[in-house]
Order: sequence, then structure tokens, then C-alpha cells
Amino acid sequence: MGKGMKQHNKVVWPGFSNAPVPRHIAKIGRNDLCPCGSGKKYKECHEREGSVFLEKLARKADKEHLREARAQMKARGVPWYKRIFVRL
Repeated sequence: MGKGMKQHNKVVWPGFSNAPVPRHIAKIGRNDLCPCGSGKKYKECHEREGSVFLEKLARKADKEHLREARAQMKARGVPWYKRIFVRL
């Protein structure tokens, strides 16, 4: 860098941050039914996969929730460039 040149940080849009959004991971007991819908107990179905399976379900639920929120915003007439930065 030359003399008098400043280093700039990344641009941050108002209301948008790069911080990860906290996931709402469900607490499931071993003898509860598995959330995959198989009808088996959790301990017999996906317990071996552990938190990886539960995080996958949480990501899927978050995506669906975000998709629904954006669809509602579209129905209200919110422009696309405001909908793409929505984070819940």
C-alpha cells in the first residue's frame, strides 16, 4: 500500500450483518418419536447421527420459515431488492 492510502473494511448493508443466525435446535429425548416422521423412537432411528441430524432439521425449518416470510412480503408488494436481505 502506498503512503497515505487507507485500507477499507467490507461494506455492511443497514440491517444486515455477517454474524451467523442462531438456530433453534429442538431438544429430543431418546424415547421420543423421531422428528423424521418414521414413527420409530429417536434412539432407534437417528440418534447415532447425533446433533448433525438435528442441525439439518433446524436449517430446513429455518429455510422454510424464511421462504414463507418472503412470500408474505411479496404478497404485500415489498420490492425484491428489500426481500433478499431479510434475515429472521
